[in-house]
Amino acid sequence: MMDTKEKRLFLLRGTMVLGAIMIGLSPWDGLGQIGELFGEIKMSDSPETVMKSMEKLCGSIQKIEVNPEEITFPLAQFTEQHLVCTDCSRYDYYLFDKVVFTFSDGRLSFVSAKGEGVSKISDIEFYKGYKFYTGKDNMVIKEKENEAFFLTEEGLHTNLFAWKNPYLNNVTVAPKYTASAEIPEVFKFGALLRELEPRLEEMTTLLDKREFPNGETQLNCFGMEYAGFPRKIEAKFNVEGKLYLLWILTAKQEESRVKKALVKAYGTPIFVNDTWEVFRDWQISLRKDKPEILVVSKEGTDKHKKEIMEK
Repeated sequence: MMDTKEKRLFLLRGTMVLGAIMIGLSPWDGLGQIGELFGEIKMSDSPETVMKSMEKLCGSIQKIEVNPEEITFPLAQFTEQHLVCTDCSRYDYYLFDKVVFTFSDGRLSFVSAKGEGVSKISDIEFYKGYKFYTGKDNMVIKEKENEAFFLTEEGLHTNLFAWKNPYLNNVTVAPKYTASAEIPEVFKFGALLRELEPRLEEMTTLLDKREFPNGETQLNCFGMEYAGFPRKIEAKFNVEGKLYLLWILTAKQEESRVKKALVKAYGTPIFVNDTWEVFRDWQISLRKDKPEILVVSKEGTDKHKKEIMEK
């Protein structure tokens, strides 16, 4: 599992996880890329504030309200809304076919943009089609598709830049992702890295490999549907190249939905404290201080149980 510092290094500098990639500073450091592009909008703004700014920049705006029973966006606990803005222009220079503003519980939490304007803000070295910026709006560019993403700290944790936002592609209803919390069958403990890697390359939107000094390896698997959303799954392999542990990244706001899915799959938790809720003989655990799910092999359950009980 990567801690917060490592995740920021991965997303904003491209070191550690992404390898030796030189990432420079955005020319908008300190100004805020979102405000520069869309008229002083910032993360946590209300739908009304964003609507007011975008009305004068876009040809049309469509509001999408997701039924509370159909919420899937990880950062939303109670409400999920989207403003889909079409034919947007700023300074007659930044031209976007579509910009989607996503709101979690009434506050702006994610922005997706598509169109020629993306090429005007894309000038940093990239990895597998993504460019990572160090500005305060945590901007990520997907160059080939002319898409840009601006993420909150929670969005960084869940790696939302890798989400294929359906509302950028004329979808107007909530997507139906796999609701099950059962572990994807491809992740069989003891499976060999050399066998899983090509399979996961086909199943993910992005697959990244990180090798550790102790001889272990981690595959970062993006876009794998689990418990209602396409997620990042971190698969750990020991020095023998055998899979022994998984971390599945989630968000705090969706904790109750994820727990409900876990209960449906594995029954009532066998152990609960302020930090953990444990299922299936200590093999699957919902972590609450950092929103993640830990999955360990049978051989690792004793160690996991001991670590939890000693705290």
